[in-house]
Amino acid sequence: MTIEFWPRRLLKPKPKPPPRPRLPRPRRPKLPIGVGKAHQMLSAAMLLGDHELASWLDLAVIRHGVAGKPEHLEEFKKRLDAVMEPLPDPPPPTTPAPSPDGHPATGAFCVS
Repeated sequence: MTIEFWPRRLLKPKPKPPPRPRLPRPRRPKLPIGVGKAHQMLSAAMLLGDHELASWLDLAVIRHGVAGKPEHLEEFKKRLDAVMEPLPDPPPPTTPAPSPDGHPATGAFCVS
């Protein structure tokens, strides 16, 4: 019988390698997506004010990446067009009319 001498480093259990950092899930699903899912995503974009998601959906529709019944697609396209329509320009600020004594109206009652 022979006696074997093992190095001490081989007698210790090997430590686990550090875990790989998890990559974030892709935000956009693979195309084509169903029209129902597109409606849900558009609603989420409207509620959250997410312009990027709405733009992505618009691009998906343009590239025929949304699948579904034609009548549902037309309804979705109308809704998307209403959302993607540019906002109207705000009206110019109004200046208060001058008072009869020549001073601008400040909204406060002034006694002279």
